[in-house]
Amino acid sequence: MKIKKVLALGCALAMLNGYAHAQNNVIVVTATRTQANILNTPSQVNVITQKQIKKEGVLFAKGALKYVPGISIVSNGAFGGTTTVFIRGLSSRYVKTLMDGVDVSDPTLIRPYYDFADLLPDDINRIEIVQGAQSGLYGANAVGGVINIITKRGKGKPHFTLSEQAGSYSTFKESAEAGGVLNRLSFYINALRLDTDGISKMDKYNPGDHSYSKGDEDDSYHQTALSTRLEYELGSLSKLGLVLKWYKTRNYLDNGWYVTPDYHYYPDDSAPSNNTPTAKSLRVIKHFLLSKLYLSKQFGNFKLNLNTFYTQTFRYFKSAPGWNDYKGRRWGSNIQMTYKINKTKITAGVSGKMDKYEDSSPFKKLRYNYAGFLELLQRIENLKLQATAREDDFKTFGKHFTYRLGANYLLEKTHTILKANFGTGFRAPSIYELYAPPIPSWYFLGGNRDLDPEKAKSWDFGLIQLMPHDITISFTYFKNIIKDRIVYYTDYTTWQSTYKNAKGKTVTDGFELGFKAKATKFLTVGANYTYTASKDPETGMQAARVPLRTYTGFVTLSALNKKLNATLTGRYIGKRYDDRKHLHQTGKYAVFDFTANYKINRNLSTSLTIKNIFDKFHEEIYGYSTLPRSVFATVSYRFF
Repeated sequence: MKIKKVLALGCALAMLNGYAHAQNNVIVVTATRTQANILNTPSQVNVITQKQIKKEGVLFAKGALKYVPGISIVSNGAFGGTTTVFIRGLSSRYVKTLMDGVDVSDPTLIRPYYDFADLLPDDINRIEIVQGAQSGLYGANAVGGVINIITKRGKGKPHFTLSEQAGSYSTFKESAEAGGVLNRLSFYINALRLDTDGISKMDKYNPGDHSYSKGDEDDSYHQTALSTRLEYELGSLSKLGLVLKWYKTRNYLDNGWYVTPDYHYYPDDSAPSNNTPTAKSLRVIKHFLLSKLYLSKQFGNFKLNLNTFYTQTFRYFKSAPGWNDYKGRRWGSNIQMTYKINKTKITAGVSGKMDKYEDSSPFKKLRYNYAGFLELLQRIENLKLQATAREDDFKTFGKHFTYRLGANYLLEKTHTILKANFGTGFRAPSIYELYAPPIPSWYFLGGNRDLDPEKAKSWDFGLIQLMPHDITISFTYFKNIIKDRIVYYTDYTTWQSTYKNAKGKTVTDGFELGFKAKATKFLTVGANYTYTASKDPETGMQAARVPLRTYTGFVTLSALNKKLNATLTGRYIGKRYDDRKHLHQTGKYAVFDFTANYKINRNLSTSLTIKNIFDKFHEEIYGYSTLPRSVFATVSYRFF
């Protein structure tokens, strides 16, 4: 294992700053709500570009997130398994996920978040990750950070591209893409279909030694998706745009459990209950839709942005007697104004949003949220300052104020960039936690309308050292504290249960180290190490599913006048437990992937990806599968 650790670190030699600081001219929008140079923003920002996604042969977008410092991913199944994202030790319910600036979390979940299981990379231009509490800009649930998925837009001469991917487990993906600019109209359209026989969602439980091995039954996965972005220039300084993204998935599940004599349940693909006709047809159908209409207008130093949006996430469980179906909807509008004078930029905005929860029972609920924010960006020579303040008004618990302060300073003589941030955040009680109807047969009292929001404080500081020969070294320290945690509580004298604000604090802290260098004209190398201590307030031990140490990275080789690019990625997950009492170890493994992209000519390109080269059996969630060694090949032809 020590050899694999070293190899993971060695092949890592380009990861961290390949995302965070590889290009000094990278422009981001999530960190400040307006365009800013990535090296000038006080916040810690990482960017996953379309180019990096292609180089790494990413099958699902979650695969690219696994290599971002401070982020860890767990899924309960290889194809379509529910996927949770942790940022700096804080789980998905503390992470705000946006698509083109719109919140896409599912309001019907007990603790709403966006499930990355179904997100394909084909229409993604880039993913921006801003770490640390961002509620001062983005409101509720932006405690650990914000992930903004920005879709492609048309550019250049009109073109049309056809792609076909084939690979292990009878996996096939057909994709058609068109884009470009016609006079004042830029357009982008992508349509695709993905089908795979998949592998078993659950692994096979071995009761003799409480271990797992590969499951025998394949669980298929299917997706049809369509996305488009249209932008029309009304004038030289104004634009009208439309974003539409839709996908439908059919995902087959496992529901087998090994039950011990003392009634402990373990996921088990080979359990008799998983081999009945009903269990074999168990599946969830998901419909996702995002629509956004936006307008921007420039008046000298003043810029106005308006948008209105609608999202929905519908989940239907088939061959599942007694299971509810769910319909989550969100709609709203935003107004944002930016004024720039000399070295000062002021941005202010107001928004209104409605979330609707509906399931197949009579329970339905609508919740409103109104908010206003103010941001000040000030440049004083080599010092950049950021201050944000926001007030959210929820009908349930009233108003909540959050803020953030940040600074970025450049030491010119040494080419050192210093960053420091402090911010507050909060997680709003969900519709279910507040209003869930009681279930007497389960001794469930229902939701608790007296819940207060969870409150958080976050700070970080770090440096980026720029050196000759494209060498970059970075260091970041972070800490998060959450109090008034909302927990599911059972009174063991009456066995009645509900939700309540608990005592005790969730504390996470750690640091990230990164190195990147262009070793030669053809070779880029780097390394990334993350240490995350996340304390469970109930046990005092490391929080479940948060790895204590992570090494990630890649080596990229370019040849044949950059027509050929080969990338070896590696990650080592250190000690990690699946439960609060540390009974089930799911860490201590290394996984390596390889992708080669070759551009045959101006129109034709190919790629070959090998996942899990050494066929390492590992689990991210105890009892659930990950990909064994797999091979995928893609051919694309571009028509001009």
